[in-house]
Amino acid sequence: MAFKYQLLLSAAVMLAILAATVTSFGDMCAPGDELPHNPLRACRTYVVSQVCHQGPRLLTSDMKRRCCDELSAIPAYCRCEALRIIMQGVVTWQGAFEGAYFKDSPNCPRERQTSYAANLVTPQECNLGTIHGSAYCPELQPGYGVVL
Repeated sequence: MAFKYQLLLSAAVMLAILAATVTSFGDMCAPGDELPHNPLRACRTYVVSQVCHQGPRLLTSDMKRRCCDELSAIPAYCRCEALRIIMQGVVTWQGAFEGAYFKDSPNCPRERQTSYAANLVTPQECNLGTIHGSAYCPELQPGYGVVL
């Protein structure tokens, strides 16, 4: 009987450790932890220049290189989250809202900007690995998680 309770207690402790690990891993990808506050400025400039044809008069290759350098400095397991933050925003632990930097403008809807940003890790753009083990953020694609 004591062995049964000991086994049950051990299983509960292991589940608690696993839950804490999963929670803390996901929480690390927040502004101020693994991500800088106001992340991916160069990527935002690059996206707006490509989609809206607005912004600084720099060579596209220079803007792309700066964006890819900035994105590559973020740990692979946080890259999709960093892109999600610039697209949709996040409430920080301090209660402040950060992100959702793309705005609707004439002839340049926010949806086109966010769609382009979602593909920055792909082989056609920066070709960077993510938490998924490839250069892809499926959770940022339209329709992800929709069950028909």
